[in-house]
Amino acid sequence: MTNKRILFSATLLLMVALLSACAGSRSGIQDTGDEELVWPLPPEPPKIRFEKSIHSELDVGRKRSLAQKIYEAIFGRAPAKALKKPIMVHAAQDGRILVTDSGWRKVLAFNFANKTLDVIGKGGRGRLRNPLGVTTDVDGLIYVTDAGGQRVMVYRPDGKFIRAFGGKDVFVRPSGIVVNSDENKIYVVDTWGHQIKVFDRQTNRFLFTIGKQGEKPEGELPEGVLDKSWNRGDGECEFRFPTQVALGPDGRLYIVDTLNFRIQIISPDGEFISAFGEVGNTPGSFYRPKGVSLDSDGHVYVTDAAFSNIQIFEQTGKLLLNVGSFGSGKADMRLPAGLFINSLDQIYVVDQFNNRIQVYQYLGDEPYTSEPLTDKEGR
Repeated sequence: MTNKRILFSATLLLMVALLSACAGSRSGIQDTGDEELVWPLPPEPPKIRFEKSIHSELDVGRKRSLAQKIYEAIFGRAPAKALKKPIMVHAAQDGRILVTDSGWRKVLAFNFANKTLDVIGKGGRGRLRNPLGVTTDVDGLIYVTDAGGQRVMVYRPDGKFIRAFGGKDVFVRPSGIVVNSDENKIYVVDTWGHQIKVFDRQTNRFLFTIGKQGEKPEGELPEGVLDKSWNRGDGECEFRFPTQVALGPDGRLYIVDTLNFRIQIISPDGEFISAFGEVGNTPGSFYRPKGVSLDSDGHVYVTDAAFSNIQIFEQTGKLLLNVGSFGSGKADMRLPAGLFINSLDQIYVVDQFNNRIQVYQYLGDEPYTSEPLTDKEGR
């Protein structure tokens, strides 16, 4: 009996030592430095401040039980659930951060209040095939564009599947999505259809199309053509491979018209208002625009995967500031994609190649100066 007690005590001491050695370890790309990163640099007053990165369930403060700690001390820690290939991001009103991930083929919901990372679209009738866009409405319902199923999937706030709408007769490749609860409209970007499809929020009934409705050519399409090329256009309310859409406070739509290298601003009823942008590799131009969103002062934010930054514009298209640069450091980005700004002016950016969400804060204490506070490196 004495030998067993000695063996038990020794094992317990070993586990305590292992737990102490493992304490504080984290996964993912993180920089624990205390340096505050802001844009623009002094002496100009800061407008944007870097806050944090979100990569895995460890970032929500997930707590482990004593039994889990002992198990991990002996057998090693199980890999944490983490982002693999994030696409788009949305901050829900309840505080959860919803991320579509093509590596998971699911939606990951980071719940900081409950310290959990939940997965939406795992199986059954609500199983997702290739989720791209995600948003919520005033009732907390979750809408996900499923490009693999050519549909929009609707879930309750707890992740339970409710219904789907769209289908192959409506969409080619649905991507960005936004809900205007005041107008009871859902706007869905069909990237390969080169259009925006509009639906009723209550019934999910199709209402109308924004974009060119060309005539399909006779005969077989050229090999390798997957999109409805006859709908491509560069006129007002015409698109070439649009990706994301954002909703302004007045109900206006801000649409990333990706291969026309511009942002189109359109009324809730589909009428053209204005557009800005051109192709180029200098500040203020676009090369691979991906995401768009607005802060509380109406500034338009656009991520560009080629520049690995966020460009901030006035409504007229005048460049105000570049934020971020290429890399894997604390506030860097590699292939930024989706973008969302919530009512608190917290800026969420999909840092795709670094497998994380970068979080910034718009400070907005003073107006921008008359000249762009930026250079080609985004400083």
